[in-house]
Amino acid sequence: MANGLAATSNKETTNAPTMYREIEQEENVARGCVELIEIIPYEATKEARRHPPEKDQQKGEIMKDRDGNTLYVEIGYAPYFCQETEQAMTYSENNPNMRTETFTVQVRKRTAIKYLDSPRNMKQFKEDN
Repeated sequence: MANGLAATSNKETTNAPTMYREIEQEENVARGCVELIEIIPYEATKEARRHPPEKDQQKGEIMKDRDGNTLYVEIGYAPYFCQETEQAMTYSENNPNMRTETFTVQVRKRTAIKYLDSPRNMKQFKEDN
């Protein structure tokens, strides 16, 4: 303590948790950008998908796939982001009832950090020990 002021140590501060990792990017990634895996989850409901009705006030015919299975309405959710395929597998393990579509996208580094380190995003990739 000098001149009545308390001194603090920088060693005692802890960094905020982060998902962003500085990894080497592929040759096809634009300068200043980071390649991310975008995961879009869909949750199936119990409501069957229907074709548009031919006349007003009627229900359309129930849609089926090639194998004759009934298709159901799906609710899409906002995307989640990660950098490694192992993290995408962790997401699938944490959300077994969701159907997912994955894409690789290139975004600016600052935007990638914002997407990856949002609390909503980080919560989906926690591994249960």
